[in-house]
Amino acid sequence: MSDSNLISEDLAVNLQFKYLPTLFIFDQIIRFGVLFLYLKFSFQTWVFITLQIILLISVGIYSDKKSSKIKRKYLSLLSPSYTSLSPEVIIEENIPKGLMGYQMLFGYIYSFWFFYYIFDNHEWYHYILIIFLSFFGLVFCILTIAITPIYKVSRGAQNVTVIKRKTISELGKPKILTENVTVNYPQFFQSGVNIEPDNIEFDTIDLNDTKIAKLESEVKNITYKAEAWLLESVFLGGLAFSGFLTVASANFIGKETEAFQTFLDHILSYLQSCEIDDITSWYNHIATYFYRNDLYILIMLLCLLSSVFFLLILTLRLRLNVLTLNLDHLLRISTIFNAKEEEIFNSSVNLENNPNQVARFGKIQRKIEMALDDAERLLLKIKPVSMMMNLFRTIAIVLFYVVLILSGFYFKPIIAVGIFGLALFSFLFRKIETYLNINEIKRRLKRH
Repeated sequence: MSDSNLISEDLAVNLQFKYLPTLFIFDQIIRFGVLFLYLKFSFQTWVFITLQIILLISVGIYSDKKSSKIKRKYLSLLSPSYTSLSPEVIIEENIPKGLMGYQMLFGYIYSFWFFYYIFDNHEWYHYILIIFLSFFGLVFCILTIAITPIYKVSRGAQNVTVIKRKTISELGKPKILTENVTVNYPQFFQSGVNIEPDNIEFDTIDLNDTKIAKLESEVKNITYKAEAWLLESVFLGGLAFSGFLTVASANFIGKETEAFQTFLDHILSYLQSCEIDDITSWYNHIATYFYRNDLYILIMLLCLLSSVFFLLILTLRLRLNVLTLNLDHLLRISTIFNAKEEEIFNSSVNLENNPNQVARFGKIQRKIEMALDDAERLLLKIKPVSMMMNLFRTIAIVLFYVVLILSGFYFKPIIAVGIFGLALFSFLFRKIETYLNINEIKRRLKRH
């Protein structure tokens, strides 16, 4: 690129902070409140949509003010030697992918229900229109999460990147080129920004050690999880199936077919009596169409399904065991030859003057590279099996906990509500604790 093509040149600094879902949660609570008022008082649909848009604009303005405040703060913290450069402060979007996925799913289901609710007729072509309009509702919900980010600035930025932007003329049209120049601007800020130290550049011979350590950690992580899931499957799977046998033997010996058919008839009658546009009817008709025997049947089915999923975990564990043993073999080979590589390197002062040792050294390095490459390929086959085990385990645990909640109805509904509340509290506590610490842990491990 010649200097004659250069139109302008400036600096920008990208700051990345930890995402806080506070504003998003507040926004969702208000939207559910507006939805409740809409269903309660049945005001006009255009009023409901207008309120949603006003809420979107309001939180967007608030989020923009927070971002502007952060930018002004960090401009004031520039080192004196860089103040004259007047860099633009840019806050990188750091919204968790899981939250974005949840919002997409929620947005589509919510939009589908809303358009179904406001349509008077429900012919087949109306469903096509509802599906099409639901995608616009999904975009609206994604826009909600995109304009409501606020970030935790008390601990400073997680990452700071200095970018040089050049605007050049190419074929008569302006074109912007960017270059990461962070290393050329040390101590860009005086204080208030946490910058992790630069990664240490190792010698070539030491790179294998990091790869081996990473693979060993991943294998141990998968193996330990699989062992825990195996113990859960043995104990909880047996407990679930014993619950199925106990309920069946105590209540339905000799009349299993009739009891199950009665249960299906009750479900059909219940669904026919409920109205889609009347949410309260789904709750009020439960006592009318379901009886204690139906509760037993439901507990039996859930116990049986839970034990089936626990059994599937046991079958997948056999496949995982074969793969992890092969991967462990490759890692052992890598470790042994890596030790030989280190020994040759440390014992040979003038390695290049010894052709035999040079040839042996090269063969050992190629052997290590082949073993590590095969190990990484094998790890890619192990991960889907581990993910399937985790999926089956999650389904089985959820079914088992639903059995516990339904069993509370045997005494009083308040007991079932208490069990559900305890489960919800445990789940949210684990998710919040993981969210608060996992990024910090990943960031520190990434340095090594």
